[in-house]
Amino acid sequence: MEHLQIILPTVLLLIGFLLKLLIGRKYDLPATIQAICELPVDIVLLSLSFVVAFTIAKVDNQITGLFYCFIGFAVTILNVLLWRMSIDQFLKGTKLWILFLVFNLILSGFAINKSVSLIMETEVIINNSETNSNQK
Repeated sequence: MEHLQIILPTVLLLIGFLLKLLIGRKYDLPATIQAICELPVDIVLLSLSFVVAFTIAKVDNQITGLFYCFIGFAVTILNVLLWRMSIDQFLKGTKLWILFLVFNLILSGFAINKSVSLIMETEVIINNSETNSNQK
């Protein structure tokens, strides 16, 4: 299927977001805003799990994968800090929380994009090597 690498992670994030937002809670705007502020953390953790999958998929991926894992850990820490700062600013009633949220979404967007591209590159290489071995 075309664009499945985008559709499946998006559906997974959407399911997690909706479950956290709707199960065992009454709907209210502050809870929704707080859940939206938490969404970048979910995105970065999903991207980190993709990097871990890339790292353990092939022995040749280990050095590159570990490099991206360490970067992913650092990004996750920054991501959580931005999330907490956005919640603090929201609870204080300032609009600064929007800036923290937007920056956090951009950061997590880059992370998920890179992690999916790592997995897709591995898939292309594996498919090419299988095609070459079948032709011999």
